[in-house]
Amino acid sequence: MKLKTMNPKSFLLFGVVFLSAALFFAGAASAAEMPAVEAPVIVTTCGQSPGAVMVKMSLMQSQITPVESNNTMSASDLAGKGYKTLIVTTGTSGKGMGAAGTDVNKEIARCKELIEAAKAEGIVVITAHVEGMARRTDSADQASIDEIMPLGDAMLIVAGSNPDGYFTKLAQDNDKPLIEAKDALSIGSSLKELNK
Repeated sequence: MKLKTMNPKSFLLFGVVFLSAALFFAGAASAAEMPAVEAPVIVTTCGQSPGAVMVKMSLMQSQITPVESNNTMSASDLAGKGYKTLIVTTGTSGKGMGAAGTDVNKEIARCKELIEAAKAEGIVVITAHVEGMARRTDSADQASIDEIMPLGDAMLIVAGSNPDGYFTKLAQDNDKPLIEAKDALSIGSSLKELNK
C-alpha cells in the first residue's frame, strides 16, 4: 500500500494550526496560574515609598477588606495573623528610607525574608510597582524592582510604570502572571476581577 505524502502547503497549514493550538493551551495554563487576591491583605513597601498606602486605599475603596499596611513589618509579624495575601510594592523613597533609618539593601533583605515566610505559610504574594516612572529613576529603585518583583506569585503594575514594556518582559522572563491596572485608583478593581 502506497502512503500518500502531504504536499508542502498542507504541511505548512498543519504546522500553523498545531502551533496556534499549542500557544492557546499554553496561554490558558498561564491564565489558570493567576492567583486570587483574598482578604485579609497586608501591604508593605520595599523602599519606604507611598505605594503601599496607595494600594491599601484602593483595596478599601473596592471593598477588599480587611486590609492593613505596615512598612516596617518583618517575617515574625505574619505568624498567626491569618493573612491570605501579602502585597509588596517596589520603588524607593530616599526621604522615606532616611526617616525610617534604613536603606535599600536593608529593605530588600527585610522583604525577601518576609516573602519567604509568607510563602511558607501559604500566603499569596503579589509584588507590585504602582507609582509610575517616578519610581524608576535611580539605582535604588532598580535594585528594589530587580530583587523583589520576580519573587511574587504574580506581578501587579499600573500602566504608567510600564510605557517601555519593561514589566511585561520581566513577567515573561520569570514566568509570572502580570496584572496591569489603568492607574493607582484602579488597583482594587483590577484585583477584584481576579476573584470572579
